[in-house]
Amino acid sequence: MTPHSISRAASALLLVVALVVLASARLVLGHDSPEHVIDILTARIEADPARADLRWRRATELRALGRLDEAARDLKKALQLQKDYYAAMLDLARIQLAQGAKRGALATVERGLAQAGDNAARASFRMLRAEIRSQCGQEAKALEDCQWALQHNPNVELDWYLTRSELQSRLGRFREAAQGLKEGFERTGSAVLEVESIEAMIDAAQFSEALAQIEPLLADCRWRSSWLIRRARVRLGQGDITAAQTDLSAAIQELNSRMRGTQPESGLLADRALAFALLGEVEPARQDFARAKKLGADGAMLWRVDNLLRSNPLASSKSNAQ
Repeated sequence: MTPHSISRAASALLLVVALVVLASARLVLGHDSPEHVIDILTARIEADPARADLRWRRATELRALGRLDEAARDLKKALQLQKDYYAAMLDLARIQLAQGAKRGALATVERGLAQAGDNAARASFRMLRAEIRSQCGQEAKALEDCQWALQHNPNVELDWYLTRSELQSRLGRFREAAQGLKEGFERTGSAVLEVESIEAMIDAAQFSEALAQIEPLLADCRWRSSWLIRRARVRLGQGDITAAQTDLSAAIQELNSRMRGTQPESGLLADRALAFALLGEVEPARQDFARAKKLGADGAMLWRVDNLLRSNPLASSKSNAQ
């Protein structure tokens, strides 16, 4: 055996030992932290630098830690190794968008659309382009992308229905949003889509239909605040102001009891903001809205609160369907 061969064998042995030590440490510590996974993937990349999938997997862990620049470098390297690595291309565009580089993200998506060989891949790129266009204020074009993706991909993701309905609502197309969410619920059985379809019915002024679905769900749930707020929106739309105020007061009382900690859930804050806004209590609604937004509350609910805060809360709840 030559000295060079001995050196290579020794290096390989050291790598194996390092991997065993890292794996053993994970077993002893009883968890797979991103840092540990990154260490293991780094060792594997050093042993096999031509594998694009290892770069993509490490980028996923780096992204989870907020190390976006490093993640982007890994993804670009993965794409150098494998030009049609669509998962890496999509993640790179998402990171670019998170970094505020909308043009770069759009360029990456357009590159993916040009290379994609089937509708399933194109659908994923068009949904991401919809997100970029939405952030650029191009809701109509974003909605076109959503419609195409939902029609051409047999494996539709739940979030795609929600993205489309939010865009339709922003464009005032409430009846379309309600119908699309109802179809999504019938197709997937998702409770999330069921709830959002009821919200969209209220936005579309389909009050009787919405109330028929709200009442049995309200009677069957442990925590009632969200459903009380939805029923209040219906009652406001029907002109029953006193009953709506009773529901909203009960909802706020329940939410207060659930937010006694120092760090309340963003969804609870968003719910209370909406209840305050519907009651016309603008200042507490603004405070809860700001905190909920900072904590990453659901965009659709924040959109409704924002609309109410920009207008007369009681009058604006009486949505006009298109």
